[in-house]
Amino acid sequence: MSSGLKIAVVEDHEDLRNLFVGFLNGQSHDVAGFSCADELDEHLADNAVDLMILDLNLPGEDGFSIAQRFRAVHPDLHIIMLTARTAVSDRIKGYASGADLYLSKPVSPAELGAAVGSVARRVFNEANRRTVLTLDTVRQVLRGDTAEVAIGKLEVVLLKSLAEAPGQKLEYWRLLELLSLDPDDKSKSALEVRISRLKKKMTEAGAPDPAIKSLWKEGYQLCTAVSLDT
Repeated sequence: MSSGLKIAVVEDHEDLRNLFVGFLNGQSHDVAGFSCADELDEHLADNAVDLMILDLNLPGEDGFSIAQRFRAVHPDLHIIMLTARTAVSDRIKGYASGADLYLSKPVSPAELGAAVGSVARRVFNEANRRTVLTLDTVRQVLRGDTAEVAIGKLEVVLLKSLAEAPGQKLEYWRLLELLSLDPDDKSKSALEVRISRLKKKMTEAGAPDPAIKSLWKEGYQLCTAVSLDT
């Protein structure tokens, strides 16, 4: 696994935003900058990120609200908050909103880079600690540290496809195609139910939660290493 993270920097001060984006890109991360929540939402409709760096004082939706909104949907998302607010009450609110780190401005690129490096190491360690499950596609069972669990034919198709996909993620349309479902809201609900059942069985076999995560407006991503026994 590469040590680089996919990062979104949300900062309305253009020069500062460009400074942070350029510095972090130079540290082998994949970084994009945004001036407000609307720009961020547009980007995340088609892209996933590992880390969000949020200024709190933004035009429109503030950093606290953005953090709460995305943390509710993506519990494994990492968040660094940047702000000139130094009151203890603001720090408490920041952590309550979902921040992993709360840095007071002014923040130098080097200090921010060190904080991002700390998050990157945590992400890398979390990935290496992932439980490895074995999918027996012939017997249609999932073997893990705690149990061997029988799964259905379509669940085999879903899990095998996710395990073999780039980044272990697939878009909604492709998952619906695998299940021979039409691309509509009713079919997405059926897919959600199928994924939920598969996640439960993966957890029974020994996978940590979440075994599969939802990518907002995109699809699903496998979060547990799965080896294939064919």
